[in-house]
Amino acid sequence: MGETRLDTSQRMEQTAIALQTMQKELNVLAETSQHLAKTMVTVWILTTAKLDEAARRSAEISQQLAETNDVTLNLRKALNETKKDLTAMKTKVEDLTTELRASSSSASIGKMPNSCSDLQLIGHKISGLYSVMGNKSVENVYCDFTKESKDEDFQKFIGYSDVKSVPTYFYVQKNASFSAANVPIPFEMAKVNIGDAMDITTGIFTTPRSGSYYFSFVGLAELPSFPDYVYLEVRLYVNGDGMGTGYASKASESGYKLSQIALQMTLNLQKEDKVWLQITGLSAGVSLRDANGEHHTHFSGLLLQEDFS
Repeated sequence: MGETRLDTSQRMEQTAIALQTMQKELNVLAETSQHLAKTMVTVWILTTAKLDEAARRSAEISQQLAETNDVTLNLRKALNETKKDLTAMKTKVEDLTTELRASSSSASIGKMPNSCSDLQLIGHKISGLYSVMGNKSVENVYCDFTKESKDEDFQKFIGYSDVKSVPTYFYVQKNASFSAANVPIPFEMAKVNIGDAMDITTGIFTTPRSGSYYFSFVGLAELPSFPDYVYLEVRLYVNGDGMGTGYASKASESGYKLSQIALQMTLNLQKEDKVWLQITGLSAGVSLRDANGEHHTHFSGLLLQEDFS
């Protein structure tokens, strides 16, 4: 029986020790639970804060995306407008290029322009001084292309233009006396012969162009002291037709005499006309006096105005 009590007492001690041990473990478990609870609360708080931050950032990102979409739409609209402007500009450039090519391309009205209207037809647009073809000569006119063609100020006549396709003028002399009748008078010296239209050997001038020509002749008639009336007659010819005559004479009672003969005239001639001087009448012993170094005989001519008709 004593042993039984001893066993019981030992068991109770063991049980007490077990209970103490369990109590310690429960205390540890309680502390662990409290720590775990605090940790869970902390985690929850942190998680909630992160979620709030994430939600806020998400809202900001959504707003930024919305703004970006608006900017993108505006950019697309601007790009479309720019494309339209570029298309319109391209069309305008093509039209201007076509117009420029048309205005700068060769154009013809089938004749020489004789008015500002003709110049306008072939593309002239800048007002200014122009040369046009008149009835027979070149004329200078002022064209005001800002006016209508029917306006009296559209074209203003300025004057004639001294245009020659072949400049032509000559001055020739003799250095010897001459008395042959009814043949062209030849010349020995050509001081000027621009255009080479004057043949001094034959004494014949050939007109290179149609137009108005001026001719001048001066000679010295040597009239001897014969008892009879004496004379010398020089005539200018065109294609065999006499145009004008110079005459010198002296009475039968007069002595030796030198008399000047002169001819000046302006003629409208055609291309390839032949012009020359010749003695058409003279008394015996009379001559067209000249000598080397004296040069009393002068013949000159020039193209005044060319006929372009």
